Amino acid sequence: MTDDLKNISRIDQPSKNTYGWFVRIRRDGNRISRFFSDGKYGGKNKSLSAARDFRNKNLTEWEKFAKNHDRAMHLGKISNIGYSGISYCVKSRKRNGQIHQEHVFQVSYTPEKGVHKNKSFYIPKARTKREFKKNYDTVLQQAIRFRDEQMIRIYGARYANYKRKRTDK
Repeated sequence: MTDDLKNISRIDQPSKNTYGWFVRIRRDGNRISRFFSDGKYGGKNKSLSAARDFRNKNLTEWEKFAKNHDRAMHLGKISNIGYSGISYCVKSRKRNGQIHQEHVFQVSYTPEKGVHKNKSFYIPKARTKREFKKNYDTVLQQAIRFRDEQMIRIYGARYANYKRKRTDK
């Protein structure tokens, strides 16, 4: 298929007397579709021209709106704590002959194709479970904010809209 017909397909159904071009565009979970009938637009070439105009207008609007519009938005898999790109782990380190455990949130993101970055957020030690839970929640919010900032820097409003849709549900 040529780029000239990207997102456009031909529909010829003699049994239903349906002839025309169908435009389908999907970006970050949003779908736009429209059928351009040969009969309504005055022939096969005119309906194809209308379909191309519709597709080009919508893709141009998308490109103005979306940062890195030509790059698929990679969110990562849902981690062991239920967040994309943020995982929880316990690291064991030997210090002064003793093993110490550090509780950490590991945040990962891809600022550009082929480049993977990570940042660790350490949870402070606590004397009680209640104190640990408070520290855990505080540092988790910091990790989430950091990842959201990175994703917005990379994808702009596309990620912000994705995030808003997830929290609206």
